[in-house]
Amino acid sequence: MQPLTLEQQRFAEKNHDLVYGFLKQKNLSMNTYYDIIIFGYLQAVQEYCEHELYQQYAFSTIAWRQMQSSLNNYYRTMKAYKRNANTVSLQSPIGAENGLRWEEITSKQDNLMTQLEIELLLHSLAFKLSEREMTIIRMKANGRTMHEIAKKVNLKFHDINSLLSDVYEIVIEELYD
Repeated sequence: MQPLTLEQQRFAEKNHDLVYGFLKQKNLSMNTYYDIIIFGYLQAVQEYCEHELYQQYAFSTIAWRQMQSSLNNYYRTMKAYKRNANTVSLQSPIGAENGLRWEEITSKQDNLMTQLEIELLLHSLAFKLSEREMTIIRMKANGRTMHEIAKKVNLKFHDINSLLSDVYEIVIEELYD
């Protein structure tokens, strides 16, 4: 659809009551359906003004058909499968007999899987970091405090922070690659 010419705009304004008549006769809410059918109406204005073939009919007939077509297209779109997909609540039970809910299996932290992910990450980091860096990273991954790490590897707190800052980019790269 192209922008309306000045002549088409005037014609559309003159006959705009057809839009309200359509909504009223179809018992459609102005707030909900005006934006849906107005494009059919504007398309009818353009076609009526540009094609002499349409001018043998009353404009109201052309406009009515286009507005109905817009409404039908809207209903067809709203009935599409992708707009009506089944939804499941996380509080819904899984099956009938076991009493489990979806939230219990989807949000439950699996410690074994978390440990495996950490080990895989550490394994891939081992190819890129020095032995000392890996020792510090492993201790940090195991939940050790900076004070404990500093004491264990005989480094100052500041040196450990500096080392962790240096390898941070490599760790992030490994996590998201």
